[in-house]
Amino acid sequence: MDKVCCIILNYNDASTTMSLVDEIREYDCLDSIVVVDNCSTDGSWKQLKALRDLDKVHVLRTEENGGYGSGNQAGIDYAVTYLEAGYVIIANPDIHVRACCIERVKLALDGMPEAVMASARVTSPEGGDLFSYWTLLPMWKDLLDTGLITRRLFKPMLNTPAYRLKEGGDEGCRLVDAVPGSFFMLKLGLLTPQEIKELFDRHMFLYYEEKVLGQKFKEMGLKTLLVTDASYVHAHSATIDKSVKRIVDKQKLLHESKRYYYREYLHGTPAQMAAARVLLGLVLAEVWFLTVVCRMRW
Repeated sequence: MDKVCCIILNYNDASTTMSLVDEIREYDCLDSIVVVDNCSTDGSWKQLKALRDLDKVHVLRTEENGGYGSGNQAGIDYAVTYLEAGYVIIANPDIHVRACCIERVKLALDGMPEAVMASARVTSPEGGDLFSYWTLLPMWKDLLDTGLITRRLFKPMLNTPAYRLKEGGDEGCRLVDAVPGSFFMLKLGLLTPQEIKELFDRHMFLYYEEKVLGQKFKEMGLKTLLVTDASYVHAHSATIDKSVKRIVDKQKLLHESKRYYYREYLHGTPAQMAAARVLLGLVLAEVWFLTVVCRMRW
């Protein structure tokens, strides 16, 4: 199974989704594209159904909006069951990716037997470098990475510097713990059918799905790669903004996912979880004051 399928999750953003489909559908490196409408409320489904007439494009709709993980899992299930996909790409509608980047990421996966997930460097529409990988942290460090002030004060200890990342596969690849969910490729041949069905945790609505995947693969002894000599463009948060507009509401969702991640994947003790609730409450109050009272934006 060497077929590559690109999964694009849509929620109330049909125009952006259709633009990405039009951009990539003639790429020879893609065997199929699956567009998943995550139970949009704005009439997206009616527009997206027109894509069914295009070669290689499949369109489906979920019965409810269960979030990023649930929607993408529906796409993976379809790609495996009906399209015999051996590789799946998870792509946000608000990215731009060239065929050469997709080909390079697949080459990286194929070049390292134990590599199950790979992505490329993330750049802004203006060409600047954006955040491209995570180091999985213990709970106390992850909490430091949440606070607006602590994140800046302790930045050097919260992610491995690029120059210290170990080489993986070839000289253009580095081993990382997790990559952003806006674009990555999975090599399904390393996973059992049951593991494929449970790739995404359906209990998480938004945020932290990438770290959950990273934790799962790490426990399996599998590797995640960052391709440093290829890149894609991400119009950061344009997709999320369609469903969650206020910064403070996004922060609430982030904190819900964090607490779940700490409990289920970092196995936090009752005392640790209580401390996390207090600290996250302080951060949320800080975000509320800065964005609602002071009307700051970032």
